Amino acid sequence: MSQPALFFVILLPFIGAIVTAFISQPQVARTFALLVSFVTFVTTILVAFSNLDGTATYGMDGANWLSISSIGFGFKLACDGINMWLMLLTAALTPLVILSTGTHKEAQQNMRWMYVWILVLLGAMLGTFLAADGLLFYFFFELTLVPTTLMIAIWGGPDRRPAAAKFFIYTFAGSVFMLIGLIYLGNVAGSFEITKLVATAQDGTLISSTERYWLALAFLVGFLVKTPVFPLNTWQPLTYAQAPNAAAVLLAAVMSKLGTYGLLRLALPIGFVGTHTNDGLTQVLIVLTLISIVYGGLIAWVQTDMAKIMAYSSLSHLGLCVLAMLGLSTLSIQGALMYMIAHALSTAGLFFIIGMIERRTGTRDITQISGIFKTMPVLGTMLVGFTMASIGLPITAGFVGEFLSLQGVMNTLGIGVTIIAATGIVLGAIYMLNMVAKVGFGPLKLPDAAQTHDATQREFACLLPIAIAILLLGIQPTFVLNSFKTDVQAIHSPAPKPMTIDLSPMTTESDVFDSK
Repeated sequence: MSQPALFFVILLPFIGAIVTAFISQPQVARTFALLVSFVTFVTTILVAFSNLDGTATYGMDGANWLSISSIGFGFKLACDGINMWLMLLTAALTPLVILSTGTHKEAQQNMRWMYVWILVLLGAMLGTFLAADGLLFYFFFELTLVPTTLMIAIWGGPDRRPAAAKFFIYTFAGSVFMLIGLIYLGNVAGSFEITKLVATAQDGTLISSTERYWLALAFLVGFLVKTPVFPLNTWQPLTYAQAPNAAAVLLAAVMSKLGTYGLLRLALPIGFVGTHTNDGLTQVLIVLTLISIVYGGLIAWVQTDMAKIMAYSSLSHLGLCVLAMLGLSTLSIQGALMYMIAHALSTAGLFFIIGMIERRTGTRDITQISGIFKTMPVLGTMLVGFTMASIGLPITAGFVGEFLSLQGVMNTLGIGVTIIAATGIVLGAIYMLNMVAKVGFGPLKLPDAAQTHDATQREFACLLPIAIAILLLGIQPTFVLNSFKTDVQAIHSPAPKPMTIDLSPMTTESDVFDSK
């Protein structure tokens, strides 16, 4: 994949954000931001199609645009079968987020700056997914905190300031550990290129078992906070509940995938593949993911705020996603990747609908509203559809992700772990169907001054593409699964050791060529 095309994909949202900041009229700013995000999406489609020629590999190869050899840094971007789909997902959801804003109370408060920060967040997330250098990855990974924190602090709910502070402190503190591990490993490798970092960590002669254990722990903390996984999830319920709907969609659907992507691209290859595989740490992670699955489901069951139900639901679902990754087999990682995509789509759709319901009724409390399907049949149908996708109904993308993940877990981690993990799916069906039943059925009950009109054309335009994508991936997932199969196989296979050649006097010239 050519570097200019990837660089343009990242640069365009930042340029659009700068221009949007100088547009004084909110509606004009919204239209321009929507245009920029749509052009970015079209560009990512072109990049993805050119990436399907079979030449892209897990190696993330590409030329450095800017190289600082003294510290081993290179501005290097690359696209393979794994980050290609996450890039497309990010670029596809952002225009829908912008399209959904502008008609409610959020629009009255410096709304053009909301669009600025959405575009900055889009560029930062794309940069994180496409970075092939560890320091560049860290830069974009941390940059995502700035627009998200500002959107929560400015346009969030009554407790927005504590929520924004908690979100920033937790995620920033976790990333500091990752930075320490990154610097240490980069100094040993002599480069921060991701493939070299992985190869160095997996070479038992360059990194001792103790060093690799602490490196694995450092990277895990940074990414498990972002995902999150128990017990590093305490920032999540308050943040999801207080974030404006636009930020909540991006936070739950895409930003959480920065954590799982980091686990897959860096933490697992660096700490758990090759020599010194840290089996004890793996067992601890398995226990924590199982706790996340069951605990998240049980807590979601007793919540009355729909946003908090989604927060604990994400804790449970992404716990299964991380558990599947720990299987370190082609099938389990393929299932985890498909689950990431499916979770992003269904969660985005559900958060969109939750926001639409809140704008009409003024509440997200499922004890204060009921029977809305009588007056909002389109929204009700979409709510049921996305709920079915979330709990893994067949012919939806969620079913493919859950089935492959559980099958991979059973093949690698055993039947006992699989049974516990499967309880999360049962709990998911209970609390999600309970939410739908209380909100949609029964006698019509709404707060005073609530509106009862159904989905507008713009709202329907936000929901329909997501519903179509969920069905397409559920009916025909083979194309997506095959597109990243080779790259997945490379992740759980040890990287080639850094080549060293012995040029002692006893070594002949032919021996040198043979070693090469």
